[in-house]
Amino acid sequence: MMNRNSGVYLVFVAMFCFNSYGQSKKAEILTFAFSSLTMEMVLDSVSEKTGYFFSYNSEVLPKGSKYSLEVENEPLDEFLTTLLTGTGLRFSIYKDQIILNYEPIIEPRTKKFFSISGIVTDEDDRPVQGANVFLDGTTIGTFTDSSGVYNIFGIPPGIYDLVISHVGYSQSSNRVSEYGGASKIINAVMVPEITMLQEVEIVARKIKRSDIDWIIYYEFFKTELLGNSRNADACVIENPEVLFFLYDEDTETLSVSAREPIVIRNDALGYRINYFLESFVKSPEDLKYRGKLRFRNIAPTNKAQIKSWKRGRKKSYLGSYSHFKRALLDKELRREGFRIYSLKGLGSFKRDEFEALEESDLLVYKGDHYDLSFKNYLLVEYKREKESDGFLNQSDFVQTIYQERIDDQGILHKLPGNQISVLGLLKNKTRVGLEGQVMDKFALTSYGYWAWERVADLVPSNYDPKYKRL
Repeated sequence: MMNRNSGVYLVFVAMFCFNSYGQSKKAEILTFAFSSLTMEMVLDSVSEKTGYFFSYNSEVLPKGSKYSLEVENEPLDEFLTTLLTGTGLRFSIYKDQIILNYEPIIEPRTKKFFSISGIVTDEDDRPVQGANVFLDGTTIGTFTDSSGVYNIFGIPPGIYDLVISHVGYSQSSNRVSEYGGASKIINAVMVPEITMLQEVEIVARKIKRSDIDWIIYYEFFKTELLGNSRNADACVIENPEVLFFLYDEDTETLSVSAREPIVIRNDALGYRINYFLESFVKSPEDLKYRGKLRFRNIAPTNKAQIKSWKRGRKKSYLGSYSHFKRALLDKELRREGFRIYSLKGLGSFKRDEFEALEESDLLVYKGDHYDLSFKNYLLVEYKREKESDGFLNQSDFVQTIYQERIDDQGILHKLPGNQISVLGLLKNKTRVGLEGQVMDKFALTSYGYWAWERVADLVPSNYDPKYKRL
């Protein structure tokens, strides 16, 4: 694991300013060629062509190296990323400055995988066979044997919620944190689930599957759970019969529950997902739902399907919330295509009101975790993938961020742009594990693209795009 507290910020003892360009418009696209130039000469040329000036310690520039490169219509940030690869230098852009910092390249330590085992029994100390034991949001899990015993091996270091579930019993959840490779023993006593259906029916009407309303509510629930993307069109809920709908006519509130995990087959990404629904309540003012997920790989039938699933999973991951968290902790947001800005409110989406931020503005290293904090809202722009037509046509968030481009008939006049998501922090700060797990899942809320993409576009939190196998 990389030591993320290793960055060294150097005092600038050499500053090269090109004031004659300071007031002009800065060039963001480069087209030029150079051959056998020193790094200092390259930076001088970039400054002359773009109007930016560089701030850096002259001692950190590579000595004795000559650079040759030809670029055509290449964004400035991508050019700098390529130029500085392997030098140990990182750049940040502030107003008319490009600031170079030196960050030593440290080889990551070998990850120490750990294991969890235990026994699951009922209140009479009898073993519970076939209990679903898994780490929430991952493909890591197993079932208890006839003795109620389970074993999970090869768990990457980090913070997880260990979920134990069985039909007829209340769900058990335990927070697990391990970075040193130790073995964990977590036993569980399952408590019979007590249904409150009779009391609920006093104030709410239970919708039967034979009712036309059941189909209407089911389609609404499926859309909210899976989303409206192309991946959602390729998803099937295999056991809709486990769903119960209750409608309170006085408050116009719909509640959904499930007596078993909802089984979702995602033919776009090759996953079968068990969704353990904990609550789903839709009122006229709000929609709130939550649940836990266990991902399992579907066996592919041919090589073409394997290739399609790999491509689909990588596409779903890139630009996602999981991708953002990893890039943030690795201090690679810019390299990975993200830009972050401070946003005063959800109604303020004028470019000239954005305040650009860097990773260090959000994270404070605390030894065994990070503190994440920001004021108001955090706007996250992903520059390597455009908004989908589905998002522009179906997301309510579009009505806010592009309201000036909607005509009197409610028609949006806009071509797809970079994907925009917004994070809101419900506390002053929240703790984030060294592997990116947010310790309080209810501390952050998302809007925009991340909120529009639902279960159909999720990959497991332990997904790694560099891993070659499914």
